[in-house]
Amino acid sequence: MAEPHDDDDRAPDTESISRLWERVVPMFSLLQGRMDRMLTHRHGVGVGPLMALGVLVREHPESVTVGGVARRLGLSVSAASRMLAHLERAGWTVRVAWPCDRRTSRVAATDSGVRLWSRASETLDRELDHAFGTLRFDEKYAHVVARLCRAHEDPPAR
Repeated sequence: MAEPHDDDDRAPDTESISRLWERVVPMFSLLQGRMDRMLTHRHGVGVGPLMALGVLVREHPESVTVGGVARRLGLSVSAASRMLAHLERAGWTVRVAWPCDRRTSRVAATDSGVRLWSRASETLDRELDHAFGTLRFDEKYAHVVARLCRAHEDPPAR
């Protein structure tokens, strides 16, 4: 049987980190929804498929397995497969037969996909920068934005 939770054993930062997490999740949902609508309107692709395309573009002209895309994005293979199928139907990716193993297919960005990534990722960067600039003055999210913006300065936890 597990020991009862004792608040006295918590590290001093535990409460602030858990409270930060409580704010990150709704802020992430808010931003993802905004960015998804904006990218779909301007470029015809949502955030998730754009991130999958980004994995492929970074490997371009090489190809990547669906499982590789899933691992890099923290998704299930089936979710990554659906995103990649959408990108393939739009002509932004292509499936490539893997000569070493015919059971495995790999996916590569097309030239059209590389151009889309270039345009849409610039838009996403610009819009996220603007959104974080705005949210840092919103009392509900200011603390979260401040912590995220300085995250690259904090040493990694051990």
